Amino acid sequence: MKKETRYIVASFASIPVTRLVGRGSKGEMYRSMTVDGWGLVEWYSASNNYKSPVSRDKTDKTQQLMVNEDCSGTLYSRRFGQCEEFVMLGDDVVILKDAPSKAETDLMILSGCWGYDFWAKDISDIRIFVTYDEDGLICEYRIDGWEATPYEGETEIRFEDLQSEVDYESIDRADVIGTF
Repeated sequence: MKKETRYIVASFASIPVTRLVGRGSKGEMYRSMTVDGWGLVEWYSASNNYKSPVSRDKTDKTQQLMVNEDCSGTLYSRRFGQCEEFVMLGDDVVILKDAPSKAETDLMILSGCWGYDFWAKDISDIRIFVTYDEDGLICEYRIDGWEATPYEGETEIRFEDLQSEVDYESIDRADVIGTF
């Protein structure tokens, strides 16, 4: 499995956007979004007032699979001939039986404090929308699926248009006008 990372360069930070490609990448991404302990979801229980993750205990009927507080994810599917999104937002309870299976999933986007990770059957399915400030830096951004359209003032860019890892490693942010 290979990972390709590019960066959204904003005045305050460079936000990593990682594309998972190659053998096993779809399975790894699906697990990171649907299996506890892999990133997006954890089991929580009424026994500790749903405050911190617990180990799965099927005898504890109060346990709920929930999305971690600062994370979100979306599974996109074209099952049954229709485009569907299964959205998981921070602190939401997740009902996985409503989610598309790994086989039915065509696009996955995961976000958290580390940035964004995505897997796409077809790279053109990923849509990145940005607005620029006066220095030409990205001031607002969002990553979405194939049916998304730009809001007023947004420009659509491709993953390849983001700053490459080589540039990220070689260019000092202090030399980029408008960055902190």
